[in-house]
Amino acid sequence: MRNPTPDFTGMDPSQAGQALIGWAEQLQCRAQTYRSLHHQMSQLAVTETSADGMVRVSVDAQGVPTEMTLTDRARGADPARLSAELMTCLRRAQRTLAAQVQDLVTASVQASGDAAAAQIMTSYRNRFLDLPEDAPARHARRTHPPDDDDLNQSSPR
Repeated sequence: MRNPTPDFTGMDPSQAGQALIGWAEQLQCRAQTYRSLHHQMSQLAVTETSADGMVRVSVDAQGVPTEMTLTDRARGADPARLSAELMTCLRRAQRTLAAQVQDLVTASVQASGDAAAAQIMTSYRNRFLDLPEDAPARHARRTHPPDDDDLNQSSPR
């Protein structure tokens, strides 16, 4: 679906006019393909559930979490385990989304040399497919300076 600019060198005006009309039609077709692809991608949403049914996470077409649910099975569960399950479900949902985007792009844009299609797939792949399956959840870090109570509790007595 490449649309290089026609080479008008050496063409008579009628040939150049026909080449320009053909080129414009190709560009319109390509624009319609990308409008359709954009619409289909904007409709994507993925939900993943932990194997034990404790956690459910949904992401939108950008991979942003739209829902994080802890079911009744999560009552009394270890908070660290819940956190890890949430992150695992989130990463899995984002990887699934990236695969769905790749499938949509491949089905919509048949030309393998299309730079825009390649850029879309690379963007999703870089953001989500390279996430490790079992990356450990990072512990929360303090975002404010410690107050006097924090200092008193951590200092030796």
